[in-house]
Amino acid sequence: MATIQEAMAAAVAHHQAGRLAQAAALYHAVLDAMPGHADAAHLLGVVHLQSDQPDRAVSLIRGAIQHNHRVADYHDNLGSALKALGRLEEAVAAHRQAVRLRPEFAQALYNLGNALEALGRLEEAATAFRQAAARRPGYARARFNLGNVLAALGQRADADDAYRAALADDPTFVEAHANRGSLLLALDRPQEAAAALARALALRPDHAPALSNLAAARLALGDRDSAESAARHAAAARPDLADCLLRLGEVRQRADRLGAAADAYRAALALNPALAEAHANLALVRQGQGLLDAAELGNRRALALDPALADVRSNLAYLLLFRPGVTAAAVLEAHRDWDRVHGAPHRGRWVKPGKATAGKGPLTVAILSGDFRRHPAGLFAVRTVEALPAHDIRLLLYANQTESDDVTGRFRRAAARWTPVAGLPDAEVASRIRHDRPDVLIDLAGHNARGRPGVFARKPAPVQVAWSGYMATTGLAAMDALVADRHHVPDGMETFYAERVLRMPDAFIAYDPPGDDTELPLTPPPCLSGGPVTFGSFNILTKLNDGVLAAWAAILQRVPDSRLLMKTKALSCPVTADLWRGRLAAAGIDPGRVTLVGATSSLDHMRHCASVDVALDPFPFSGSTTTLETMWMGVPVVTLPGETFSSRHSLAFLTVAGVEGCIAADPADYVERAVTWATDPQRLEELRRTLRNRMATGPLCDGNRVAAALAAELQALARPH
Repeated sequence: MATIQEAMAAAVAHHQAGRLAQAAALYHAVLDAMPGHADAAHLLGVVHLQSDQPDRAVSLIRGAIQHNHRVADYHDNLGSALKALGRLEEAVAAHRQAVRLRPEFAQALYNLGNALEALGRLEEAATAFRQAAARRPGYARARFNLGNVLAALGQRADADDAYRAALADDPTFVEAHANRGSLLLALDRPQEAAAALARALALRPDHAPALSNLAAARLALGDRDSAESAARHAAAARPDLADCLLRLGEVRQRADRLGAAADAYRAALALNPALAEAHANLALVRQGQGLLDAAELGNRRALALDPALADVRSNLAYLLLFRPGVTAAAVLEAHRDWDRVHGAPHRGRWVKPGKATAGKGPLTVAILSGDFRRHPAGLFAVRTVEALPAHDIRLLLYANQTESDDVTGRFRRAAARWTPVAGLPDAEVASRIRHDRPDVLIDLAGHNARGRPGVFARKPAPVQVAWSGYMATTGLAAMDALVADRHHVPDGMETFYAERVLRMPDAFIAYDPPGDDTELPLTPPPCLSGGPVTFGSFNILTKLNDGVLAAWAAILQRVPDSRLLMKTKALSCPVTADLWRGRLAAAGIDPGRVTLVGATSSLDHMRHCASVDVALDPFPFSGSTTTLETMWMGVPVVTLPGETFSSRHSLAFLTVAGVEGCIAADPADYVERAVTWATDPQRLEELRRTLRNRMATGPLCDGNRVAAALAAELQALARPH
């Protein structure tokens, strides 16, 4: 008969070779012969742990410890078994005991980190992983887990260092390449993310999360075809993974394929009905298709699943602006609701106003935006921003974007300092701004896409001002003022704004039109060529409702043979276009009289604006950029303003430009004014010839005039006498 020593040697050999049943049999034989054999009890426990029987493992390893409590491995493996049972505090204690017995025990430190991470004690976990990596050169797994924990803590630069260290130890570490790619994507570094993800996929071509993130990186780089290919590959590799379908939906949504995006989100929800992000993204699709009820329902479902989704609550407040009958009081309450949930927790840490510093040099004004580019908010602000330094303003621009264009270059040249902040958490952005100590911080986005209300809720500057990029009150107690004009916020309406209202002398923005007279020559009204009168709408479908469609139906009925052009990027989607043909028909508008056009280049869009005789503004959410673009091409815009800021853009721009006869008092008057313009071709021709020059030489495009007024208001806010 073999000796105990020979049996143990044979058992360990089987164990190391993965022959667990044979190893277990021999360990049992040893324990039958010698019940107090601690190593046999311990290793038999390890076999049970490896066989997914952690409860039996705990019993056996505790028995080994009773016979010999000085062996670090026993405590470490006990900790692993306890962790498998979900007994995390006990697991932490066991791993700590292993480290006390053997301070250089790298694996026990690594396992300790895992248990602490599972408990959510991430700072302690990071310390354990660092110590494990320090004690074992080349310990890639410890560095990798350190990267994961640091990423979860928002310490993204340190996380990237940890992932790169793990890959230096093991260049074939697929998950480290994949997780680093995901991190770089979150940091808005899509080129580097795509490279890291490609390395992961070279090692494992069917790695679904890497494929999914590669789709997002390629989408950010503008390569929609390869993004779609990667997203499809991810979904095929893991058809059971809702996140892959979620990414496929995002790719399709960005390509304006709204119907196909909705299909992907519904498939994701079929797999995981509790996926809040899928509900929220499907709501955005429905919003883009102009289905407000479905959009609101999806957002509310997402919030019910995850009340911490600040972006979704922002979108709910924003959706209210499109609702027929909306009041300024309701808008204020909806936006204050966001602040009660997401803003109030930060109020105790606001930067306090300092002493007045009049006469102590330029006023330092910071602007945070993701739209320092050819985007409506950027085009509304760029002329004014360029003029501000001449009015004793020192500009610090914080760019929540990675892309750039010619307009970006203009913003950068106006800035004393340009700071990229895309991908950084709100707390870190606020910390950087607080460190730079601006006198005033301006917001150009509000609750819109790329808005950072979470930064402004932290109030990193003593004075904060909303301007240009959001068409309502922000609702933030931390926001001191809102830049407006007397047209958008008439006297007496200030009570419906959380902020102090600063009124510019004319319009609250200065428009920067695209192209030049060579690229966009003025042309006669199309109806003068003998063709039918053409009405036009260039607004997003979200702005259209039954009341708007009823007015359009009445206009088309009053002007026989007239046509309607509807142009917006969502109509690039065949499913959405079909939906709207049906909706138009239900409203009494013959779809045969309507031309639907989707996304085009910016200059082609302007040429389409020139191809209509009269533009029809939606209500209650008026056009803003679309109104200015249409006016620039010499086309009248018939509008029906209400009491909300977002309903009064066209009123403001038409009034400042001196265009009469476009502002209606009610839906019947709206119809009458549209018909009046359509049946007066000489008046249309006169407006075509004169309106662009009036805009170009008047206050509507005068950035210096707005800058002078804005600078004076900011000085008064930041340096009161």
